Amino acid sequence: MKTSSLWGTPPSRFYRFLRLLGEQAKDNAPTLAVVGCADGKFVVPAARRGFKVWAIDIDEIALFGGTKNDASGEVHMPGLKSRVKDENLEELVEIVHGDFMESPPGRTFDGVFTSGALQYSNNMEHSLTEMVDAVGDLVRPGGLFYLDYMLPYEEKYKGRPNCPEAPWWADYFARRPQWDVRYNRVMEPTLDRAHVEYPVDHYHQWGHALAVRVKSA
Repeated sequence: MKTSSLWGTPPSRFYRFLRLLGEQAKDNAPTLAVVGCADGKFVVPAARRGFKVWAIDIDEIALFGGTKNDASGEVHMPGLKSRVKDENLEELVEIVHGDFMESPPGRTFDGVFTSGALQYSNNMEHSLTEMVDAVGDLVRPGGLFYLDYMLPYEEKYKGRPNCPEAPWWADYFARRPQWDVRYNRVMEPTLDRAHVEYPVDHYHQWGHALAVRVKSA
């Protein structure tokens, strides 16, 4: 049984990342950490390919199911655990309900991925540097760090310390010799289709970066 995320489908660049990660792992099952996994928009596609995924989020409903209330009213959410069970992926996905800054897995991974989660308001108690450092520390030497970061295109993100302009990201990686940055690109504002918690079509501006850990920090 194939399931779908209420946040929509991943962009094509995520599938390119999975292909690259699979090529690096060769005959071994790649390991992937997804930070801010929600109901599995990025988790389930990786697990379908045989990846072993560690998935963390603070949103209990997104993980385990329930009802959310947004501008469109009540929305029933099956949750990541239900999706994983329905697709017989339980042996490949470890689900963690917690704050990624407080619940580290105690191991590193072939790849680490996060998309926009660092920019959420509930993460403003930490500096962006601290958060990117923490997520990057989950990457093993030789592993891949891929992140989609939101830029302050929308009014609600302007001035938010964890949502800086694009030069911040270039400077962050330039100051850290442990990373070999393969690319760091800023996209034009794009239309994102309506999804749970944002039930109207809306514009975001994204950047995305891919880096290889060449040595320990």
